[in-house]
Amino acid sequence: MAKHRYSIDEKKIARFLKEGRGQGHGANYRPWLTVQDVSSHGRSTRIHSFKTDREHHLLSDIETAIFLLLDWSDAVIDIRECFPLGRDETRRIASDMGVQHPTDRNTGVEIVMTTDFVVDIQMNNESKLLARSAKPADQLSDQRTIEKQEIERRYWASRTSDWGLITNIDLPTQRVKNLDWLHEMQSLEFMTEPYSGYWQDRCNRFLECLRKTKGIAIKRFFQELESTQGFRTGEGLTILRHLAANKIITFDLDRELNFDNSIDALSITAISNETFVPRVA
Repeated sequence: MAKHRYSIDEKKIARFLKEGRGQGHGANYRPWLTVQDVSSHGRSTRIHSFKTDREHHLLSDIETAIFLLLDWSDAVIDIRECFPLGRDETRRIASDMGVQHPTDRNTGVEIVMTTDFVVDIQMNNESKLLARSAKPADQLSDQRTIEKQEIERRYWASRTSDWGLITNIDLPTQRVKNLDWLHEMQSLEFMTEPYSGYWQDRCNRFLECLRKTKGIAIKRFFQELESTQGFRTGEGLTILRHLAANKIITFDLDRELNFDNSIDALSITAISNETFVPRVA
């Protein structure tokens, strides 16, 4: 019985359509498949985005990495994961190619194909839609995988949309690691606030001291915050991650941040501490 839990049949497809899956934008979008609908061997992740104001369902490590990169980009205004493709059209494309349409191995039902990410971007006052598929590079030697990707490519080509394939070897490994380290600190809502305005005060003190400090190691800067500003142990790192996650402080995301390095590796952006309010709720 368990092995059929994730099977797809016409009844389930009808239910997904009734639920509005694959529809909407921003906070109202619902992916075609959620982490509860697939067997992912522990690779599924749910991540909240303040950009879209909703929880995203990522079904593999590659998808999670791509999401972090998209969510960080200022050009990206909406991210829709597991976006369903029109089944009648993918059936027609498969027939034209002379290949079998993807089916559920247990039920034999032709599934609704999906694109891993459909992304709205805005640059230079122009909007554009991107469709991106995510696949491990070692799967691209499989003929059946190539056939499915070609169905997807032709689907988006018929809409004159920018479709592309992203593999694990295309990903900037260190940048993804840094974004993963920062993302969970976008908000401090899970942190205890001893009194109202506590984290605002910590952010202001951190930035004020950073502006005046040059040359010392980052870890030494943390120690001085504790000895002169009343920071508790570890709070300096917490505030650094929070400010960097919100792009108030920047550092080279393509390199590992070494706390033995100089504090000069950190830069304050043009957004002043007077306009930045920590997310604590």
